[in-house]
Amino acid sequence: MRLAAKADKGDRADKAARIHAILDRLYPRPPIPLQHENPFTLLVAVALSAQTTDARVNLVTPALFERAPDAAAMAALEVGEILDLIKTCGLAPAKSKNLKRMAQLLVERHGGDVPKSFADLEALPGVGHKTASVVMSQAFGVPAFPVDTHIHRLAARWGLSDGHSVERTERDLKALFPEDAWNRLHLQIIYFGREHCPARGHEPGSCPICSWAFVAEPAPAKARKSGAKKKSGAKKKSAKTAAKKKPAKKKSAKKKTAAKKKTTAKKKSAKKKPAAKKTAAKKKSTTKKSAAKKPEPKMVGAAKKTAKKASAKQTAA
Repeated sequence: MRLAAKADKGDRADKAARIHAILDRLYPRPPIPLQHENPFTLLVAVALSAQTTDARVNLVTPALFERAPDAAAMAALEVGEILDLIKTCGLAPAKSKNLKRMAQLLVERHGGDVPKSFADLEALPGVGHKTASVVMSQAFGVPAFPVDTHIHRLAARWGLSDGHSVERTERDLKALFPEDAWNRLHLQIIYFGREHCPARGHEPGSCPICSWAFVAEPAPAKARKSGAKKKSGAKKKSAKTAAKKKPAKKKSAKKKTAAKKKTTAKKKSAKKKPAAKKTAAKKKSTTKKSAAKKPEPKMVGAAKKTAKKASAKQTAA
């Protein structure tokens, strides 16, 4: 668990009251950090602030609002024109498409006005519950408690919520603080986080709230130990696997050698065959030649006598 805590409800309520008093003293009238002129420009600025600092949004919006001061003017711009005006903001390509479509729907469904209901706001492209909550609370004064990642982090750090989700944090904070303070507290916590309670490099002892309200997290050393054991086990396992695989590698090497020998033998055999054929052809040719040159057999003995008699008879005739 991130928090140590199943804090007692009474203790948590007392803590919330003390935090509320400190925030009221430090930020009695906190301004909205995003520059805007009306509900439409506030809606656009809050939509642009996702994954982008308020300071960056405030650099971009003057030129954007000069070109598109209302929904009808924004709807008339091309997506590429909007993108050029907001390109230094995070997720600019997606935001430029959402802004154009959002403006078109405001014109089509609401006559160019920003609706005063959560359902209608959250039905617009690029508008989530947090954006809708900011517009409802800061533009229309409807009690809401917008919770962004910073408020979620501080509520968990101070033990005001179990910190499981932004939705859970919103429910917990609404239960702890009076409704008429929600809209102001949202801004107060944002400013306090920036000035006294950053996410990194924070010294709880010097913080006006964390010095007494900070909820300790589990010691990281224990987490590292269990991680080390797992890592060691993984090493052993991989060593065993490697040991099992080694004979397979040898076998594979043997097969390769045998295949190589077989191929070499075939090549040698292929080289020998033409030579053998040549030799056989040569022998055959020699035999024919010798047979052609062989003299006729000489006549001997009785054969000679018979031949002489035959010759004598021919002469007498």
